[in-house]
Amino acid sequence: MDLRQISTFLEVAEQGSLRAASARLRVAETALSRQVRLLEQEFGVALFRRHGRGLALTAEGRAFRDRLLPLVSGLAQLRTDMLSQRGEISGQVAIGVPWVLLERLSAALARGFIRRHPAVTIRFIGGFADHLREALLRGEADLALMFDPAPSAALALSPLFTERMLLAAAPAAGYRLDRPVPFARVADAPLVLPGPRNPFRRRIEALAAERGLPLSVRFEAEALAPQKALALEGVAQMLASREAVRRELAEGRLCAAPIEDPTILRTLYLGLPQERPTSRAAAQLARAVVEEFGEAAASPAP
Repeated sequence: MDLRQISTFLEVAEQGSLRAASARLRVAETALSRQVRLLEQEFGVALFRRHGRGLALTAEGRAFRDRLLPLVSGLAQLRTDMLSQRGEISGQVAIGVPWVLLERLSAALARGFIRRHPAVTIRFIGGFADHLREALLRGEADLALMFDPAPSAALALSPLFTERMLLAAAPAAGYRLDRPVPFARVADAPLVLPGPRNPFRRRIEALAAERGLPLSVRFEAEALAPQKALALEGVAQMLASREAVRRELAEGRLCAAPIEDPTILRTLYLGLPQERPTSRAAAQLARAVVEEFGEAAASPAP
């Protein structure tokens, strides 16, 4: 096994097709296929299975990929750090960001961090806590921002700020930020929530079950944009932070009220891997992220 075979395998795994990987790597399909066969012969397992749309990883292939990603990331980081010893910080940093913060953070880092460190390339990975946590553990992300992630001995988690969740809806609902509504109101509302595997969805369902309150989940949407679209149309209500609906509240297109009895809080954490070193570029980006959210971190939840 050599680095060329590893790169070939990872590219084919990502693309799910020899043709697409061939176009990306500018290497003939036959050469890529041979490299994959050599790996399979060396380890005595099938790494891919064919289907109508291309190739999919087998269980052994997924395990192989998950073991390789941190190694490849470490090699890339080593190269970046060695080059950075000459002074300028450079290289690519992958950061996981919750969907709700992606627009704000990407703009803020473009204004500040990239101007200070023009040789650094940032790759943003959007998602929810579980997805971002796994990306960090697998080495796909160098650092990640996560709301209330499950603890792990492999991660160093630092709280940045805590925010209070709101029930948001079209203006006809009459909600006001200075008039909290009880959690029971959530159970009465036609809701749009993330899918059943989402940690925040599971938390809300657990709270409702403790109180014997059935939820009326009319729609499921993982991303923030479709949730807001349904709320704006007046066909559903959503649970959101003030940051998530700030613009719509200011424009009067949505109204919102804090939830109480119980108050629902969530905390944003910065996660870094414990079991692999952090590159200079990633460490600088982590500092920039902490600075960006410093004001929010110093303020109490509304």
